[in-house]
Amino acid sequence: MHTEETPSRLGLGISIALAAYLFFVSASSLVWSFHSRFPVIQIIFIQNLVSFVLTLPLALKRGTDGLKTSVLPIHLIRDVFGVVSYYLYFVAIRFLDLVDATILNYTAPFFVPLVWWIWHKERVSSNVWWSIFIGFIGVAVILNPSREILQLGFVFGIFAGITSAIAMCGIRVLNLKLEPTGRTLFYYFTTGIMLSAPFAWIYWVPPTGSEWVRAIGIGVATSIGQILLTLSYRWGTASYLSPLGYATVVYAGLISYFLFGEEVGTRTWIGTALIIAGGTATYLLKKKPANLADTFRSPYPRERPPL
Repeated sequence: MHTEETPSRLGLGISIALAAYLFFVSASSLVWSFHSRFPVIQIIFIQNLVSFVLTLPLALKRGTDGLKTSVLPIHLIRDVFGVVSYYLYFVAIRFLDLVDATILNYTAPFFVPLVWWIWHKERVSSNVWWSIFIGFIGVAVILNPSREILQLGFVFGIFAGITSAIAMCGIRVLNLKLEPTGRTLFYYFTTGIMLSAPFAWIYWVPPTGSEWVRAIGIGVATSIGQILLTLSYRWGTASYLSPLGYATVVYAGLISYFLFGEEVGTRTWIGTALIIAGGTATYLLKKKPANLADTFRSPYPRERPPL
């Protein structure tokens, strides 16, 4: 039984989550750099295999007995939807630019309250629905309704956001169950390998030397991001930390401009501002802090799963 009395620090969780999302966008930019050179499922396989190898020492920290779990169904929900979310996001990158695909993927915070309501019957207040509405206006501004808004890239991106929201809630449930980080990552990357390996084998395209370096880099960045994100959820709920995913839009914009020479238009930045405003409002309206300091305190000081 966990009896630690030291309060958790949501501010620390925020810092860790922001770092995690930077690594995620770095991995996404590497995927985008391949364009259509490799099947997405091959990239997913390499990503999960490299991440599995890198995180295995953490998973085996307590020996093989430390891999036993009483909440396997929750792991599977989180893992399957997490892997599917990555797949849909990487496919969306093939149809859209890096910024637009990232924006759609990180509509996940809008869906988190709804997923949590369905999963745990926690009522969503009308104020939260208004903030979600503001965020979706931002998405519409960026995608520009005058374009073919229901193109494949848009559909893949939105469903990536929905499945990501389910995965986020799964992470939160696992943390509520005090599942160790190493065990959580072990099941996640193992599931990713099992789901992608058969298809990667069928559609495999041999990478060159430099392409192997970039492909392995995707796995390295993803594993670091997953470790940091899982750790960040030790200090806050999905509803509190998921809006930080909007930082990826800023990261993607900067990477696109400085590394790939792609201009980020005014419409994108206006829409991004609306999305961030909607996500921030979702957090503040749910927490309703009495003062600024209270904003960065976790309401769940005892929820600290071991590594």
